[in-house]
Amino acid sequence: MSSLRNPKPKNIMNTKTIIASLGLLSLSCTAQAASSDPWNYYRMGGNYSSAYSTRYDSNFGMSIRGMYGFHSGNDYGIDMPDLYGAQLGLHANIPAGSVFHELSFNLGALTGSKTYEGELKWKQQVFPFTAGYSFNVPLSDSATFYLGGKIGLHYYKQELSGGGEKVSESDSSGTYSALIGFKFAVAEKTDIVIGYEITKYWSDVDPYHFITVGFSWSF
Repeated sequence: MSSLRNPKPKNIMNTKTIIASLGLLSLSCTAQAASSDPWNYYRMGGNYSSAYSTRYDSNFGMSIRGMYGFHSGNDYGIDMPDLYGAQLGLHANIPAGSVFHELSFNLGALTGSKTYEGELKWKQQVFPFTAGYSFNVPLSDSATFYLGGKIGLHYYKQELSGGGEKVSESDSSGTYSALIGFKFAVAEKTDIVIGYEITKYWSDVDPYHFITVGFSWSF
């Protein structure tokens, strides 16, 4: 008779057990989802500046960038041809707390031509080989800012043609650049890179200004 008069304690215990079980199940599902999501650490409000740098703790990586450059000066009384092409780079990342350093070797292939007065055509080909350094500062969980420079050599070939005549010249000389830009993460080890470079190819010619867009991978 006493068990019929006091059924509530047993029911309350059953309710608490069900609620606790559902809570544990929910936590288990959440933990499982987090383990399968490499970006969950950032979404959960962690220290992104420290965690972001771990994306670049690999020793090596590579990049490929499209380049378009224009000449702002007026050397020799004429405008020099715009240059466009691509640059392939190999890099090493060096984490340093919430920032990281990047050392790179870069090989580019650029070309451009321009016609003057509808008759004289000037064609250029430039192949720079440079070593680079950039200082990288995370701005958020998906973007980083970089600033750096490159120095090296370049081989070039120039050709003037018109009126049935053609004159060409080829040589090599030093080159150096200053660069600035942003990287935007699209995967755990892949970034879209957008930047600006000002490059000096010839000592007696004003520098070229380049817009660069491409991808960077870390291994």
